Amino acid sequence: MMSTIRFGFADEIITPPDLSTIVLDGYGHRLTPATGIHDDLHAKVMAMESEGTLSLIYAVDLIGLNPPLYRLVTDQITALTGVPRERISLVFVHTHAAPQAGILAEMPINVDYFAYAGEQMGRAALRAIGRLTEGSFRFAILESELTASLNRRGRPFIDRRIKAAAFTDGNGNLRAVLSNAACHAVLNTDFTVSADWLAELNRLSTDEVPYFFFQGRGADINPVVIGETLDEQIAAVGRQLSIPVEAFARSGEGITRRAEGVPDIRYELLKVPMMRMDDTAELKRQKKEWEDRYLSLPFSDWNKHYYLRELQWTRKMLEIAESGGDFSLTVPMQMIKIGKEFAFAFVPFELLTLPGDKIEALFVKAGFDPATVFVCGYSNSVNGYLAPPEEFEVGGYEVAGAAHWYLIPQTSPESEPAVVNWFAKQLDAE
Repeated sequence: MMSTIRFGFADEIITPPDLSTIVLDGYGHRLTPATGIHDDLHAKVMAMESEGTLSLIYAVDLIGLNPPLYRLVTDQITALTGVPRERISLVFVHTHAAPQAGILAEMPINVDYFAYAGEQMGRAALRAIGRLTEGSFRFAILESELTASLNRRGRPFIDRRIKAAAFTDGNGNLRAVLSNAACHAVLNTDFTVSADWLAELNRLSTDEVPYFFFQGRGADINPVVIGETLDEQIAAVGRQLSIPVEAFARSGEGITRRAEGVPDIRYELLKVPMMRMDDTAELKRQKKEWEDRYLSLPFSDWNKHYYLRELQWTRKMLEIAESGGDFSLTVPMQMIKIGKEFAFAFVPFELLTLPGDKIEALFVKAGFDPATVFVCGYSNSVNGYLAPPEEFEVGGYEVAGAAHWYLIPQTSPESEPAVVNWFAKQLDAE
């Protein structure tokens, strides 16, 4: 007899209790503490248990985590739950109005806040574990789409679909709602804490019945600004998600999947090749140019801040080149699938549309219905943009410039194939 997988859910507020030392991430112009709270930040957790083995999947209202903070937060969750990092999945909504998390390197980080957030997430997991129950999921690709979105690179690639799933227990009670779409959360550019347009979904969410959002292939997708005030803009985009997702949750429609067996969880620290920069003479020339630019300005000139980012990145690349070092990145790759019923692909990068499409196509080829595959960017640690080879002719911030803010090597045409091929190997190894 096949084992039944039990699920439990919870929602926890992780808004910083004290903003006096909280600087917001996502924009290089924020160097002073947040001025207030526009709306609360949430962390929602889905616990899975089969044959005594637990795993946890989170949707978190943060921009992401750099590798040290990823280890800190998961260590806090493990300390409370006993669930190891390999069976913890973190997906970030990528709001640009959450505490600095190392996405912009060398910015002020309040480490104590992230220890607190990890603690709160662990306590939420304990509640979810206490609510474990049998039940079934309904999955669907909704008729409504996220039309208030555009490819900010001017490219034709975009995924406007909204995927949704609803979990009901054996008594027919709704216990959780999952959603997956693709769009940057960048409407809130002021100094207030916010989940951005995902705040509309949070209004539906409770600890007893959480509404999850798993950010997809949104790294090259921005919301269309509609309305004059921030509240109007959040509502215009957010309700394109929240209204159809809530309607689906109450409808009883969709593809029903009763989870049975043992979840297949794959986790590996993968070495991803990045752009090599071996021309030390050219790097020294660039370093001198940025030093001259930086030193030519008074501290009061805002350009000095931006020049420092370029200078530090050039110094870092020169340091790696002169030491004969490795320009690759080691990142946590993760996949969870339940037979051919449903699956999650967790990508530890800012995920553009094309790589996300390729990963989903692998699961469909392996026998999954597209409605039951959630491809999640911004997962676990976030290690810059994953630009596909097709984008290198176009170039731009997502291909090269963003890495300077992350203080990591730029992606190469070999980076994205290494990540996509990892999922292919996992699916081929059944």
